[in-house]
Amino acid sequence: MLFSIRWEKIPRPTGPYEPHVIHVKTTFLDENGQSTHVIRRYEEWIGVCTNRIEKVVRALEESFPDCPVRPVYLGRARKILPYFETRLHKKHLESPSKPFYKVYVRANTAEVGQFLNKYKVSYYDKNDWLVRIYIDLCTLYDTRGFYYKWYTVGEAPDLVDSFRMHPEHTRAPDWTIAAFDLETVPMDGGNRVPTGLQETDEIVMISLFKWNLRKGLQRWLLYRLPCDTSPVEMDHAHAYTSERALLNDFHYLIQDCQVLTGYNIHGFDLPCLFTRLLWLQMYKILRQYSSASVGTVIVTTFQNKLVLDLYHYFRIFSNYDLPGFKLDDVAKKKLDESKVPIQSMGLWLWYTHPGVTPELVHRASLSECYEVLKPSRIPISEFGTFRQYMQYCLKDSWLVYRLFELETVLIFFVERANFTDWNVVQASLVGNSAFWLQVFKTYGTRLGFFVNARFLKSPIDPQKYADLFVAKSQTYQGALNYNEDSRESYTDVSVLDFASMYPSALVSSNLCYGTCTILSREEWLASPRARELRSIPYRVHGERDFEIDSFGESPVFRYPPYDPDGDEFVIVVNERSEAFLPCIVKHFIHLREHHQKKYKETKDVYHYNVQLCIKILVNSLYGVMANKESCLAYLPIAMAIVTLARYQLLGAFHYVKRRGFLVCYADTDSLMVQNWPRDDCDDVNAYLNLPFGSLKYEQRMARLLVISRKRYIYQTQEGRIVTKGFQKRTNEIIEFISRLVLENAWSFVFDTPRPAVGMGGVSYAWLEDDLSLESRGWILWVDAIRQVHYKCRDAKKYSIYRKTKRLDDYKSTCCAAVRMLEKHPEKENDYIEYTYSRADVSQREVSKWVMDAQECKWVNCEQLFISQKKMFYALLNKAFWKRHQVPIEMADMVMNALRWKLFVHAELLYWHRMRRERGTPRKIVLLVEKGLKYTFCVNVHVQKSSARQIVRRAKKRKQINT
Repeated sequence: MLFSIRWEKIPRPTGPYEPHVIHVKTTFLDENGQSTHVIRRYEEWIGVCTNRIEKVVRALEESFPDCPVRPVYLGRARKILPYFETRLHKKHLESPSKPFYKVYVRANTAEVGQFLNKYKVSYYDKNDWLVRIYIDLCTLYDTRGFYYKWYTVGEAPDLVDSFRMHPEHTRAPDWTIAAFDLETVPMDGGNRVPTGLQETDEIVMISLFKWNLRKGLQRWLLYRLPCDTSPVEMDHAHAYTSERALLNDFHYLIQDCQVLTGYNIHGFDLPCLFTRLLWLQMYKILRQYSSASVGTVIVTTFQNKLVLDLYHYFRIFSNYDLPGFKLDDVAKKKLDESKVPIQSMGLWLWYTHPGVTPELVHRASLSECYEVLKPSRIPISEFGTFRQYMQYCLKDSWLVYRLFELETVLIFFVERANFTDWNVVQASLVGNSAFWLQVFKTYGTRLGFFVNARFLKSPIDPQKYADLFVAKSQTYQGALNYNEDSRESYTDVSVLDFASMYPSALVSSNLCYGTCTILSREEWLASPRARELRSIPYRVHGERDFEIDSFGESPVFRYPPYDPDGDEFVIVVNERSEAFLPCIVKHFIHLREHHQKKYKETKDVYHYNVQLCIKILVNSLYGVMANKESCLAYLPIAMAIVTLARYQLLGAFHYVKRRGFLVCYADTDSLMVQNWPRDDCDDVNAYLNLPFGSLKYEQRMARLLVISRKRYIYQTQEGRIVTKGFQKRTNEIIEFISRLVLENAWSFVFDTPRPAVGMGGVSYAWLEDDLSLESRGWILWVDAIRQVHYKCRDAKKYSIYRKTKRLDDYKSTCCAAVRMLEKHPEKENDYIEYTYSRADVSQREVSKWVMDAQECKWVNCEQLFISQKKMFYALLNKAFWKRHQVPIEMADMVMNALRWKLFVHAELLYWHRMRRERGTPRKIVLLVEKGLKYTFCVNVHVQKSSARQIVRRAKKRKQINT
């Protein structure tokens, strides 16, 4: 058997001219992973959905004389009806089934298609030749995909007759996959990103990992010697004296691969390879490269291989809980591994510095290499020997290989592509709207619907609904969020979650292009037909809806009736016949449940990836309907979905509340209920009685601390503490403050054992039993900032090193990079290094950016955690300060150098007076500024006499101020 991996339409071969026939080359992998090609002819057709096929045939025969016309019955289909508001007046609301025909005409198919496209019974697009093959093969073998499938191939000249599909075979073939990474150097010594666009930007290293089932994992490191020396002794390393020889061998190594992968290879590696081949005039290899535009990305490939960029995969399909999308961020989160911790810029010196000698290349001492090369902007901790840079390059490809296998990226995209007629590259890069449109034309046709893409989008003017928009955001109201105000901390909390809430709302109410709209009161009253259909009031909800139970004591949940006297807008839905969108969504949800069940039984990754693809696909439909840039956008559907979801959440909320349970928190599609007795939601679902979808029990929390909307912390039954709504991108400072504040705030909120004081903990003043809660909070915050100041004593450590763009390319007009480029326009498209400088309050300076981190004397450490600062304040306020409003200004005093001294002076006065009254004076540790360093000194000068002087001075200042 053969596994198909590529379908291409090729030029007509010599021979008799057949205007309605195209020739298709299919690339297969055999059982051993070897490639083979098959060319077959395919007779094109045009889909027609009509009760009067004879009339269509007569029209074609008259317009195309001497061209035989042959209709073939395919089945009964329902058309997707748009223009719902127009049809309300015409009273034509139903979508009856009509015969669906494949019409073959022995004429130029594109000309026939143009002739028929003016009629709504037909649709033709020249680029949809694969859609037609999809329909033919999927109909013949009763399957939902044709592209990546197993076939046996016969000798018949026609494609459909020759290919026999085996849809029951779901195993993957023995692909050969290659992960690679490049290292480039500006050989002229320039301070720029060496992208290959300059003639002196050379490729000096390529790491390559290649694997399949037959040979396992193989690795290579191809590198140019930086000087006339012997090769460095290292496993799998191959030395070269010219870039040309290095590139020749690299392309030879990847010839037998079917898939190429890497990290950001669409944006950097492949364009760089292409341009270097151009500079070196290596035209024999260059001819094997090609480029195509897929979505918004230009994809460069070699020998038509599948190119999968993991950067795009993680940004679009696997971005949950990732702190960022750099390879290092992803690897740390997914693999608990990181790149070799050295800066890639250091490699430039090894190829451009005149002090590089054969002896230095082989030297193992980092300090000696650093002393000779003297990198101006790289500390020794981020520099490496030449061997370490070889390991750096090899490690990048190793991480890509590990991530590719961990995420089963290829199998995932194969299953995503199998819902359409696209290959994995298109399935990975094209947007949700275009992907859904292709699903409609392929999968939708298999489900029995005639999709006329030319008439699909309904002309909806968003300004019509401007009166419904929320004034602040100038868009329609989204999901609801509720926070129970009487308390912030709870124990024994169960999470009840609506499964696939938005898709379920679409299915339950039969929302589609031809079944749903939103009318004003006047339009509704003027349309007798609309008054006969399901009418649900469109309302804006708020906090008051959680306080007032408008659903009453009814045993079953119902949407409120529309009241023309009180409701200005109404959602009108035709529920008499199942529409297209509900049908396809319901099918996908049931299909996902099937594959979830199969995966539990077999643990076959095929079933896991199918259900994951379906989940991503279905959840994207709401966004497609709401996005005005989408080719499938239909605003009434999006507005109706989110409104019905709000009603369902409110209905479940008040039902739970009527039963005497406390709802601690509610957000979009979930309720957090205290002391919920069972691990199910059967009673709530019986009350909701939704036609599709249900509320499901998700988990039980041991403890819950709600900080604010969308931000909370909970402890699992196993004791693990989980944060929600915290910043994903962190640094050492954020992690340190988070741990310090969270651990201690948690212990005081829930009266659990205090964290042990140790290295990185709070000062021993924390242990004093006679301190008030508020004092404890201030000690904790001051001590945390004291340690943060000390950690930030090295301005270089927290500097930002980044490549700039052209000034006109920045959307923001006030970001740090823009400010610096306005002063230094010569730094456009160049690397710059910058950091925050702490303001000099005495000179009335504001916080500023310093472009050279070496010139920064004081780091404004607040900027390193400013995004989380209010979160820390809220936590401390809940645990210690207990104020009605978070004391942001008071907490900010600790940040300001001048206010810091006043604050510490006040605390010193308070602590000394308290200890003197108790008769146990103590020495206090303060932070003293000395030059660039922070040191710790004990205030041995504080005695009773000096304390009285402090009190007198404080009283005198108070009298002057009053």
